[in-house]
Amino acid sequence: MNEHDLQFRIRQHLNASTRNLSPDVSSRLHEARRKALSRQKLAVGGFSLAGIGSLFTEHIAPRGKTALAMLLIVLAVVGSGFLGELQHTAELEELDSALLADDLPIDAYLDRGFDAWVQNESPE
Repeated sequence: MNEHDLQFRIRQHLNASTRNLSPDVSSRLHEARRKALSRQKLAVGGFSLAGIGSLFTEHIAPRGKTALAMLLIVLAVVGSGFLGELQHTAELEELDSALLADDLPIDAYLDRGFDAWVQNESPE
């Protein structure tokens, strides 16, 4: 006999016994059951963060997927812009380094007049 069979037999025995109860005992049992059920604490599905939980579950959570998706899109756009700017800066640095290293011979850097020429040259 497994547990399910035992529960089934006990339930059958209790149901058969309740049919033999007097109406007075039956009504008192019914009243006691009703009181017990009214005092029973109900499980509430949600957060209980001292009032913040109900605010979260009623207002924020239903729109949570949409808000999260929008937040991820905004972060992706800002992040891609930031990474693009970093790449652009790195490319400019590389280009400047290549121009300075390749176009001028080392003798130009050793020339005393070159430093004065760079400082006096104004971009137009």
